Amino acid sequence: MDAVFKALADPHRRQLLDRLNARNGQTLQELCADLDMSRQAVSKHLAVLEGALLVTAVRRGREKLHFLNAAPIHEIADRWIHTYDRARVRALADLKQALETPAMEKPEFVYTTYIRTTPERLWAALTDPAFTQRYWDTAIESEWKVGSTMAWEHGGVVVRDPEQVVLEADPPRRLSYTWHTFSEEWARSYDVDEDLRARIATEPRSRVTFELEPDGPLVKLTVVHDGFEPGSTVVEMISGGWPRVLAAMKTLLEGSADDGFSTTAVAHAPADAVYEALTTLDGLAGWWMPDVVGSPEPGGEVTFRFDGEHVTMQVVYAERPSLVVWRCTESTRFPEWIGDSLWFDLQPRDASTTTIAFSHVGLVPSCECYDVCSGGWDHYVRSLAEFAAGDGGHPRGSAEWEAPRAASSGRRAG
Repeated sequence: MDAVFKALADPHRRQLLDRLNARNGQTLQELCADLDMSRQAVSKHLAVLEGALLVTAVRRGREKLHFLNAAPIHEIADRWIHTYDRARVRALADLKQALETPAMEKPEFVYTTYIRTTPERLWAALTDPAFTQRYWDTAIESEWKVGSTMAWEHGGVVVRDPEQVVLEADPPRRLSYTWHTFSEEWARSYDVDEDLRARIATEPRSRVTFELEPDGPLVKLTVVHDGFEPGSTVVEMISGGWPRVLAAMKTLLEGSADDGFSTTAVAHAPADAVYEALTTLDGLAGWWMPDVVGSPEPGGEVTFRFDGEHVTMQVVYAERPSLVVWRCTESTRFPEWIGDSLWFDLQPRDASTTTIAFSHVGLVPSCECYDVCSGGWDHYVRSLAEFAAGDGGHPRGSAEWEAPRAASSGRRAG
């Protein structure tokens, strides 16, 4: 927060933020107009504001547009205002803004945050319905190809519309799609009254774009939501909603939420070898279950059979050699697995050693099978590491798999 307070300490920089608050998305030339500052001085102040994440620059053709970024302000509010009368402060701020701020000529929402993750994992978090369900309370289903339709599910209500489509898909760098449809079913699922729904349904359909840029151990995520008309009600709604959604996603990705079971193992093998063990039938049979059929490639489905039971996994994401994500679509032994996602995050330590960070999102202590399944995953992730290293895995039915089962009275996952 030090950089934010330092940036806000200068009255010229506060003046630039006020100008962007009044009309977002201005060029350097527009910001310089009617200011008692040189173009060079304005440019330097903008650089400080960008460094503090108070301003985000977005290129549109040859133009560089500057947007007020809400992320640091929300962090300051969460850190400080909660110790005072938050409701009163918010009410006064809203009243002041309503009285003093003119309607924007081109309403547009821009939000930038940094997340300690990889671009591949962040992309999967944006497109894996099992994951979006946990930080957004909404499952989004799509093939994630340009022109593909999208289905939004919330509270048991699924909204489909031919105009809910993917506009851009360049994994793991850029994703854009049209915003969802404000149908009567949508309104009931979110408890939105009919007058509000009817009003926002008359607005043009907006679009949201996610830009992912690696920055060392972090990923810079920029969210641009545009396509609004002046006086838009929807832009007011999403301006309050996006910060909460993105903060929840950041929390899950950085591992500070109890969203499932996690375990790690170190494979004395390059990440490519571990990736092969996760994306070939021979590999899967070598470390998990010998009886496996299907296609373990991205978009495919694999079924593991054992003792008259089976579990089926859809491969929702696979990016060589860093990340593989499955979603369970069928499970006869453990039906609570259905809808869960399984993440194999491969993190190279050096050229010949890889950390396997495994997460079963949805496998929480309240699940009936938690003890059995968590113990099983500890075993199988170690088995994956050893198989990838060429030491031979310990799949279901192997001697190494049977020994701990006998010692622990069968407390292993199926």
